[in-house]
Amino acid sequence: MTINGTAQHWADILELRPEVRASDGSVGELQMSLHKAVYQTVDVPYRKVEYYGDITEPTPNLVGFFARVARRLGTTADAPALFHLDQGMGGGKSHALVGLHHMAASPEAFFATDLGQQVYADAARGTGEVDLTGAVTVTLTADYFSPGATNEVFGPATNLFERFIWALVGGDMDRYKRYVAAGANKGTLQQALTETGRPVLILLDELMDYVMALADAAHIATMPSEKAFLNALMDACDDVPRVAFVVVMIRSELDERGYSPAAVDFRDYVGARLVRNGQTVAVTEAQDFSAIIRRRLFELPDTELPLRDLTRRYTAAADDAWKNQVLDKLGANRSLPGFEERVTSSYPFHPELMRLVREEWSQVAGFQRVRSTVAIFARTTLHWVTEHKADRWAPPLIGVGDIPLTVALEQLLSSGLLLGNDRAIQGYRAVANTDITSTDGQSGRAVNVDEVLRRAGVTVGQPAPAVRMATALLCYSIVSRAQARRGATKAELMLAIFGPAGSQAPYPAAEEVFNKLTGDEGLGALETTTPTNAPARFHLSIKQTLRMYFTAAMAVVPAEARGELVWEQAQKLASKGVFDNLVPVDKPSGEEPLEKTFDAVDSNETRLVLLDPRRWTLLNGKDSASREDITALLGLGDKAMRVDNAASCVVACVNTQRRDVTFKRAAEVLAWREVIKQLTTDTEDELKDATAKHDEALKKLRRDIERAYQHYAYLVRAGELHVEYKRFDEDSRTSLNGGHVWTALVAAGRAIQPAGLGAEYLAALLDDFDRALTPREIVQAFYKNPAFPLLTSTDEIRRVLYALITGDWELVDADGNRLAVASPAQLSINSINQTLRRRQRDPAPPVPPPGGSDQPGGGDQPGGDGEQPQLPGGGGQQPGGDGPTPPSPPPAPGPAVYKRYQVQLTNKSITSGDAREQAWQLLQELRKVIDPATQADHQLLTLNLTLVTAEGQQGAIEAKAQALGAQVTVEDDDF
Repeated sequence: MTINGTAQHWADILELRPEVRASDGSVGELQMSLHKAVYQTVDVPYRKVEYYGDITEPTPNLVGFFARVARRLGTTADAPALFHLDQGMGGGKSHALVGLHHMAASPEAFFATDLGQQVYADAARGTGEVDLTGAVTVTLTADYFSPGATNEVFGPATNLFERFIWALVGGDMDRYKRYVAAGANKGTLQQALTETGRPVLILLDELMDYVMALADAAHIATMPSEKAFLNALMDACDDVPRVAFVVVMIRSELDERGYSPAAVDFRDYVGARLVRNGQTVAVTEAQDFSAIIRRRLFELPDTELPLRDLTRRYTAAADDAWKNQVLDKLGANRSLPGFEERVTSSYPFHPELMRLVREEWSQVAGFQRVRSTVAIFARTTLHWVTEHKADRWAPPLIGVGDIPLTVALEQLLSSGLLLGNDRAIQGYRAVANTDITSTDGQSGRAVNVDEVLRRAGVTVGQPAPAVRMATALLCYSIVSRAQARRGATKAELMLAIFGPAGSQAPYPAAEEVFNKLTGDEGLGALETTTPTNAPARFHLSIKQTLRMYFTAAMAVVPAEARGELVWEQAQKLASKGVFDNLVPVDKPSGEEPLEKTFDAVDSNETRLVLLDPRRWTLLNGKDSASREDITALLGLGDKAMRVDNAASCVVACVNTQRRDVTFKRAAEVLAWREVIKQLTTDTEDELKDATAKHDEALKKLRRDIERAYQHYAYLVRAGELHVEYKRFDEDSRTSLNGGHVWTALVAAGRAIQPAGLGAEYLAALLDDFDRALTPREIVQAFYKNPAFPLLTSTDEIRRVLYALITGDWELVDADGNRLAVASPAQLSINSINQTLRRRQRDPAPPVPPPGGSDQPGGGDQPGGDGEQPQLPGGGGQQPGGDGPTPPSPPPAPGPAVYKRYQVQLTNKSITSGDAREQAWQLLQELRKVIDPATQADHQLLTLNLTLVTAEGQQGAIEAKAQALGAQVTVEDDDF
C-alpha cells in the first residue's frame, strides 16, 4: 500500500498492544509465571486463554510440541510421554507451560484460538479426534515451595512425592493418605495415575530451584528419596496411557546461578533418564524471534503489509556508491538480493537487526532470548510510534542503530548479553552516555558530531545520523562476533543510516558522518583494528585505553591553555632572518592603552613584530580590531600612536581560521601531556605510545602554527601613506620566518637585498627633498620614511654615500667647505654638521681690469704680483690679513620685515636617545642661525630654558649664560 507514492509507514499499519502503551514500553510481565496462571495468586492477563492465544505466535516448534502432548493426552495413539525443556532463561519454557495448562484445563477455549487450531490439526492427524475432556493437571511449581515445609497449596505435603499425590487427588485427604502410605514407588504411582480415570498432565517447573535448596546441609539427607521418586514417576508415566510429564530443568551452563556439586549430581541423574525415556524440546528457535516479537508487541494487522513497495524503494535508493561500498561488502543474505523475503519475516524490524539478534546475541548463554528481545524492542517501538504520531521522523524499518539509548539502554544492558559482568555493564553504560547520547539526548560525543554536521550543512535526510551510527556500533561491540572479531566494519555502520528513497542519506554525506564519528573528534572509546586481508573493524572499548585517557583529558583542557601553548611555540618557531630584531608582543592584560602594549616596538632598527594570536588575527570577517591596532602601531588611523620609526617596522600576524585549527591541535598536545602524567612506569608500552602520540601532535602543531602565520603588514607611500596587508598563500612560507618576509618585501620593492642598494636609486630619493640632508638624516630616513627601502645594514649606506661623493655629489661641512673622504669607513654617517649635496662648481677667480686697478690708487697692491692667490673654497685674502674674507651680506632691496618666532616645549622627556637627538638638532639649528659669521639681521633673543639633570652634568651652562647677561637659578628637584 502506498500513500502519495510513498510506502505506508509501519506505525500506521501495526497497532501497539494496549499493555505496551500502558506500561510505557515495559510490556508488563514479560516472564510468564506458571504458578500465577494456575493458582492465580496474582491477576495476570495471561491467565485467560483468549489473551494467551492472542499474544502467542504459533511457531513450528511450539505447535509441534503442543500437538505431541495433546496426542498423548487425548488419543490412544503411540506418542511420547516424557518431555524435557532445558533452554536457558527467556527461551519460552514458562510461556509453553502456561499454554499446556490452558490446553488441558480449558481445551474447548484453547482449541478455538489460532494457536489451538493449528495444534489440534497437527495432533489429530492420523487419529481423527483429540479428546482432553476432564483432564487433570498436576502443576508442581518447584520455585514456590521448599523441602520439608508445607504451604497452603499442597496441604500437608513436604516432599515432591507427597505434593504430586495431593495435586493428583485434588486435595482428597483419604486418597492422599492411602497413596502416601503405600510409598513413593513405581507401583503406587501407576495405581494412582490409573485410578484417576482421566488424562493427566504433569507439569514440573523449575526443578533445579528445588534441587538447589535440597542440596543444603539441612535437607541433603532426603535427596536420594527425591531422586527415587522422580525415577519412578518417569517410568510410571511411560507405562500409563494418556499421561504426559513435562519437566523444566535448565542445563547448568545455561543457568546464570550455577549449581553446587550435589545439585549437579542430581541433575545428571535425572537428566540421564529424561534422555533415555523422553524428548528434549526447544519451544522457540532463533528464526522465530521476529514473528514472536511482532505478535507480542502489535495487534494482528488486518491489512496487507507494504513489503513489495518498501523493497522497491530500498532498491531505488541503492545507487552505485551504496552498492559498491556498502551493500556488496556485507556478505551473503545481507544485501539487496532476497531483501523482500527477509523483510517479510522481520517487518517492521530491519533484517540486519533480526540477524544480529538471531545469529549473534542468541548465542550468548546469558541472553534471555525472547524475553530480552521483547523488553528491548517494546521500548524501541513505542518510542518510534510516538515520534511518528507526532509527525517527526521515524525509521521505515527499525534497524541496528534505531534502538533509542535514551529509553532502552538499561533494557539492552540487562538483557543477559553481559550477564554477571557488572564491570562491563557499568563500562558500556558510561560509554553510551558519554560517547553516544545522554539520557536526555542533549550531550554525548555523537550528539556533538551531529550538531557540527548540521552547522556545516551536511544533509543526510534524517535526524541524528551520528547517534544512530554510534548506537549500531555499540550493539555490534557488546559481544564477540564470528571468529572472535569485535565491533563492525565500515559497511555495517554505513548500513545503519541507509534507507529507502526519500529518507536515505546520500552516500557522500553518510560517509562524512562516518569520518567525523571515527575521526579524532569522534567517539572517545573507539578502537580500530585492521586484520590481514580484511577490512578495518571498529568497536567501542570499555578498557581504559590510551584513546579513552586522551578523550577524558581533552574534555578538561582549559581554553586559555591552548592559546598559551600556541603563543609559546610561535615564539620558538620565529626567526628574525636579516631583520635587526624580532619583537614579540603579548596580548594586553585587561584594558591597558596601546602605548603600553607596544612600548617596546619603536626603535631605529629593522624589526619583525610578532603579534600574540590570542589577541590579534586577520581575515575571516573578525579582524577589524586587529587592523585598527596594527594601523595605530604604524602611526596611522584614528588612534595613531606617536612613533618615529614606523617605516622600518613589519608586523607578522596569524590567520583567524588557521589560528582556530592550531588551538584545537594545541588541545591535543596538552591532552597527551596530561595522559603521560597519569600513566605509570608499569605501563611502559602505553607510556611509550602516549609519548609518541604527543610528539606527533606537537610536530603537527608546529607545522600548523607556521601555516597559520600567513599575514604581514608594513607602511608604504604610494601617493598617500597607508598600511599594506600581505599574505603568504603557499604553506611553505610563513611570516614567522624573517627571511621569507624580507624576500617578499624585496619582491614588493619595499626592501633591498644585501649589496642591492644603488647610488642612482639613493640619489633619486635625495633629489625629492627641498634641501640637502646630513648623513644622519639620510640614515634615519631608511627607518622613518617609507619611501626609503629597508636595508640589511648601515654599511650599505656608507657604501652608497661614498659612491655618490666620488661622483656627482659632495660632502661639505657646516661652513660649506668640501670634505675629502678616502674610503667608506671614514664617513661619519651619524654626523649632523656635514651635508650631502649635488656637487657645486668652484667660483671663477676675479679678473683685473685692463691697465690696472679700478680702485683708488690704481695698480697692484703692494707686495703683489698682480694676481690674487686662490684658496680652497674659492675665498680671497684681504691685504695684510691672515684669514679668509667673510662674504658680505647682500644689500636689502627695501625695508626689512621682522617676525617673532616663539618655540614652547614644556617638560619634554629626553631620556631616550631619539628624543635627545631631536633636542640636540633643535639647539644645533639655533646655533647655526645665530652664528656671528652669518651676519644675519637678528634683533632680539628671549630664552627660557629649563634643564632637569643629574648634579654635575650641567656643563658650563651657568657661566655661558651669565656671560650673556642671563639670570641663572638652580634649585633641588624631587623628580
